[in-house]
Amino acid sequence: MTAKHNITSVQLLLMSVGSALMFPYTFMPILNTPPANQDVWIVMIISIFYIFIISFPILILINKFRGINLNDMTEMILGKFFGKVVSFLFFAFFLFCYTACMLIGAIFVGISVLPGTPIWAVLIFAFAAVSFSAYKGAGTIGRLATFIVPFVMLTIIVFLLMGLGLMDFKNLQPVFADSTLLQLNLGAFYTGARYSEILIYLVFSFFLMKKASINKTYAKSLVVFFVFFAMILIPTILVLGISFAKNMFNPYFEYTGQVHAYDFIQRVQSINALAWFPGLLLKLTIYNFMASYTLSGIFKTKSHKTFVIPVTIMSFLICMIPMMQKSSVIMLLASDQVFPWIILPFTFVLPLLLLIMYFVRRDEIREIMKKRKTDAALSESTICQATETDGGK
Repeated sequence: MTAKHNITSVQLLLMSVGSALMFPYTFMPILNTPPANQDVWIVMIISIFYIFIISFPILILINKFRGINLNDMTEMILGKFFGKVVSFLFFAFFLFCYTACMLIGAIFVGISVLPGTPIWAVLIFAFAAVSFSAYKGAGTIGRLATFIVPFVMLTIIVFLLMGLGLMDFKNLQPVFADSTLLQLNLGAFYTGARYSEILIYLVFSFFLMKKASINKTYAKSLVVFFVFFAMILIPTILVLGISFAKNMFNPYFEYTGQVHAYDFIQRVQSINALAWFPGLLLKLTIYNFMASYTLSGIFKTKSHKTFVIPVTIMSFLICMIPMMQKSSVIMLLASDQVFPWIILPFTFVLPLLLLIMYFVRRDEIREIMKKRKTDAALSESTICQATETDGGK
């Protein structure tokens, strides 16, 4: 397996926030989620509670198995065979996210940024950068996040300020007039079910510094994400209107095309693409690494690097299937009828089953973990003694 590198809580927070922001920054499925009207901002607020509920089983598992990677955790709970089966399911999900995000990004480039550019050219350019970053490992990804994500956040603040003069708060009225409590909660559930970034914590917490708190870092990341999500969603509605915005492929990109500052700063929409593309590459890098790292654990190789290119090739081949390049297929995959139901089994159902099995076999698992710690301490002591002996000589 890959050697352990430490990442800070700030880096992990930025990785999860940056990854999560790429959905509203690229397109806003929440606009078409029930009730699909001016009360969408209420849906966003309620969805916070659903995310906490959905994430709860994984948070408990992470805290119970702190310092143990995903593959070892599943094998401790379920045994080697079934543990590998579950790890492979997680690998398949990471590969799906990697491929789906790349397809969405490539179609956005073809529609809004570089019309007429062959999709294979966009894929090759993106996959090359992503593969190199994923190959370098968790530490490099964490450091990239500290440069890319703050820049993305800065652009969101800039676009918010530039659009103040265009905002019409009547677009948020009437409140609750066209929505039922059931619709609001259904929309919030769909929105919460789309949030897959808790899986970043499941994989990358193994690399997190020991003194960092998982729970505090995750809670802070949700707060930061929703603050900036609101700064993307609400200005878009206030300027474009809900009826127009929800029929656009990328409503936030359209919003940024409307804003300007004074008479000499206009057409700043290019800044959107300048921030979006590195942000997308970071998200893709994270999912490539998680897929490669999980596959490495299944086959017990020394490093995830062996699988970075194969994962990229698999994703590229899937993306090149003609049917997968249709915008209608992408929008169907990204819709409430499909996407949340693909994510939810991996963010809630499977972790809940693992948690139940953990409590069933708790005493046995604790003995296994105790033995691992003892063996690790003995191994470290042996290395230290050997080092001291060599130094004496």
